[in-house]
Amino acid sequence: MSSQTSSSPQASAKLLRTSDARQLAPGEMFKGIYVVNAIQRKTDKNGKPYWEMTVSDEHGMLSAKVWADAGWWDRSTPELESRPASLSEQRVNELRGFVVGVTGKTADYRGQVQHNFNAISLLDQEKFPASKFIAHSDIPLPVLDSRLEALIEACSPVIRDFLSFIFDTPLGKAFRVSPAAVMNHHAYAHGLLEHSIAVTETARAVASHYKNFYPSIDVSIVIAGALLHDIGKVASYAMSPVPEITLQGAVLDHIAIGYAEFVRLAAEAELPPRIVTHIGHILLSHHGQKEFGSPVLPATLEALIVASADELDFKLFCWKGATSEMAPGQNISAFHHAAQRRFWRPEETAPDEI
Repeated sequence: MSSQTSSSPQASAKLLRTSDARQLAPGEMFKGIYVVNAIQRKTDKNGKPYWEMTVSDEHGMLSAKVWADAGWWDRSTPELESRPASLSEQRVNELRGFVVGVTGKTADYRGQVQHNFNAISLLDQEKFPASKFIAHSDIPLPVLDSRLEALIEACSPVIRDFLSFIFDTPLGKAFRVSPAAVMNHHAYAHGLLEHSIAVTETARAVASHYKNFYPSIDVSIVIAGALLHDIGKVASYAMSPVPEITLQGAVLDHIAIGYAEFVRLAAEAELPPRIVTHIGHILLSHHGQKEFGSPVLPATLEALIVASADELDFKLFCWKGATSEMAPGQNISAFHHAAQRRFWRPEETAPDEI
């Protein structure tokens, strides 16, 4: 692919993790080694092509623009490392899931920091395996497993046995490593487990509090519904090696897939019909509104609690992602399309103001 730019990832700049690159101020140069999560060719108002790229490492994600004058290089073999060849446009459009080296420079775009990649090199995938650059939960898997076990143990015997059965199946084992999404929230290895535990711990706390006012709340049902609310995402998303949506996920959606899988497992475990309906309703209504994908609205105390906890965890994660990309001194984020708002990170309160 021809280019006017001949700079390489070895140019003079700071080698940064994605978490550090997100903190740069406008006008700073950087370089990094990342795996490509997404790449999309677009056309600007002058008819010139450009690309939108999302890359990641074990510290998170970074979005960038790649303009028409950027350099695209093939350094994927030892021979090409010293004398890189130009990448074809077809190869550029197929970079998803491959590790690349980049050089870039930040810019100010309408008051926000924009990352631009000026040179992108396809690296030797044996020397730089994608597995080393895959984002994963910041919480160690043994800690997540321990918290999962504690939630299961807090349930009534029937629910406890059912959940133990599910998480001991191949589905339950895959649940532990799956992402919760491709973008927007918990889009990394173990993300589904982290999100589900956060939702469940919140829902359990809310249910326990409100049981003082609504004694009929079944906390065990809340825990089961919250832990299983996104179980359909095991089949809806895959790590290959970065998060991607599957055919099932695209045309069936995780709510329908999850409900069908839950009913199958409930029948296999001979779960009482009343409990099947109660938990199944939570799975079908956990998005809270029909326009958000739920075929039914939450109609029980337990479903209302789980839907609220799920929405809260999503929005809190969006806040974290949006504010982590803000430059030093900035306290209002760029517009977050998934959450439909800008986020505010207030300045820390001085001790004498408390």
